[in-house]
Amino acid sequence: MRRIGVDTGGTFTDCVLIDDEARTMAVAKVPSQPKHPDRAVLNGILKLLDETGLPASDIDAVYHGTTIATNAVIMDRYVRGGFIGTRGCRDVLEIGTQMRPDLYDLQQREKSAIIERDRRVEVPGRIAADGTEIEALDLDAAKEAAKRLVDDGVQAFAVGGLFSFVNNAHESAIAAMLREEFPDIYVAHSAQISPEPREYPRFATTAINATLAPLLDPYISNLENSLRDEGLSCPLYIMQSNGGTGTAARSVGEQAHQLVLSGPAAGVIGAIFAAEPMGMKNLVTLDVGGTSADIGIVVDSRPRVRHDMPLPNGIPLTLLNLEIETIGAGGGSIAWVDAGGALRVGPISAGADPGPVCFGKGGTEPTVTDAQVLLGRLNPQGLLGGDLSVDRGAAGEAFSNIAETLDLSVEKAALGVVAVMEADMAGAIRQCAARHGDDLRDFTLVAAGGAGALNAVALAKTLGIPRVLVPKRPGLLSATGLLAAKLRHDLSLPLIMFADEPDLAAIEAAQDDLEKRTLEVLETDGIPAERRRVEFALDLRYLGQEFAVTVPCEKGEAIEKVLERFHETHERVYGHSSVDDRAEIVAARIIGWGLFDAPRVETQEGDEVTAEPETREVWFDEAGGYVATPIYKRHALKPGTTISGPAIVEQLDTTTVLLPGYGAKIDASENMVISEESAA
Repeated sequence: MRRIGVDTGGTFTDCVLIDDEARTMAVAKVPSQPKHPDRAVLNGILKLLDETGLPASDIDAVYHGTTIATNAVIMDRYVRGGFIGTRGCRDVLEIGTQMRPDLYDLQQREKSAIIERDRRVEVPGRIAADGTEIEALDLDAAKEAAKRLVDDGVQAFAVGGLFSFVNNAHESAIAAMLREEFPDIYVAHSAQISPEPREYPRFATTAINATLAPLLDPYISNLENSLRDEGLSCPLYIMQSNGGTGTAARSVGEQAHQLVLSGPAAGVIGAIFAAEPMGMKNLVTLDVGGTSADIGIVVDSRPRVRHDMPLPNGIPLTLLNLEIETIGAGGGSIAWVDAGGALRVGPISAGADPGPVCFGKGGTEPTVTDAQVLLGRLNPQGLLGGDLSVDRGAAGEAFSNIAETLDLSVEKAALGVVAVMEADMAGAIRQCAARHGDDLRDFTLVAAGGAGALNAVALAKTLGIPRVLVPKRPGLLSATGLLAAKLRHDLSLPLIMFADEPDLAAIEAAQDDLEKRTLEVLETDGIPAERRRVEFALDLRYLGQEFAVTVPCEKGEAIEKVLERFHETHERVYGHSSVDDRAEIVAARIIGWGLFDAPRVETQEGDEVTAEPETREVWFDEAGGYVATPIYKRHALKPGTTISGPAIVEQLDTTTVLLPGYGAKIDASENMVISEESAA
């Protein structure tokens, strides 16, 4: 098979073509186009086809990670939505949980309600907690309210009813009416989007879906049409927040909110794929691009997942997603001095346009990339194999104001910017590890993205992580991860019962229903029967708790064994458990997998050799200034090659900084493994 993976970042769009039969990989990196991201995707694919000489008809599948949804939630830019809910629920989206995101911030902004109050309406009709109707739905009132919202310019409807996860008759009736009366306006209802208890997260998730789908649906549709026009009639798969892919048809509409972590999730899957041949199973993934750094934790080759995602504006999004911490620290992050005289980095980024000052595209504010160029860590002769010119003098001028304000040399100011960003990254990694009691000495740091390898060794030194893995193409790891991901579907059904008095028939019926629906979806997606897999789980909690713990189980497994596993999981996650307290089962879950062949590329063994480098003046804080530093070309480092720091390793998609006292060795897959012990 020949497959293409395309990951859209804030600054560059990365493309990888893997030919499984020939065991070869071709790569391309093109500038992102934030206003027209589909053009960058197409440009990258066409560049790959041009360089390989392959006709478009020879491509079997295209996999894509997009940041459309990610950027929309970060910048709070949704389409104009309207909300129709049960009488008394108009302000649920605004009241939320009454918890402040930052307890001690007296100037914090009020969190977004997603849909403003004048576009939220309530209608008569009520479902009780047991699913019985206690007040009939007034559908005429809902229709009149909807007409007023349409006159107000809404582009999407979110429908939320109390206890619709038990009985969705009212929601379904309103949704059907809206689709009939207003066929051109997208409609989402909560029982369809998030059929789980707790009305605020359910309504919020539905509102997010409703206001994202009109942004994503035309983008994916246009991309499909553009690919088809260029002769690529193969399937298009989109990366989801859960670490799996979905067909283009199942990545729009009611699944649109599943793409909020589309890009970051691919980087974690790519890290697992890169580390697997070396038996590295516990990983900290660090994916640093132009605008942000994404940090994930992998234990025993499985990425950490969670069922709720707190968005930057404090809104809870209910969906299964990889536990990724994102901070505003990337190559394009802007350096500045606050009112108190402290040096800050980010979260605002220069992005791809205008970009860092040194790129000469109109940028005027100093960025992290400018600092790295000034310190000699990035090649002043140009990046991307010389395709992107760099102006070191302009980088120095950009730092003159900060240097003057802080009474430092421009080099010291640049070094301070790098140190601040690395401190922010180290803090985020510590937070991720502490959340589950992880000992970072048991992990390998995987550097990904265009800027991850610049900071990885310094972070490992600070955090006590013993090894750093820099994959063969770290700047393209997310694009490679797209090709390593499996197709995935997640479904759930609510179940409310005591674990010591289980309704086994209800559990079996729920699991049968979930399995039937999941296998039907996989069949529709074109997955052969022998490549379909399902995994079951139950959500349990102690009586009186609000949040549950997901416990994997076999279909029909004895509840006593599941309960024992629940106590163990609760102890590991929260540090305590109580076998004497009563527990309840609150939901049944299923994961449906469509298995694809893992990408195959050539590996080669090699004898231990030492490469011949060039030299360049590079600033190292350990040396207190510029040092004549060996500069290696990554393509010249064959398997078995060892090098010692201080050193710089350059390649098309990234640059690796090797600190003094550290050494690196190239393995059979041409990955670079760095550790303190291997230093010469």
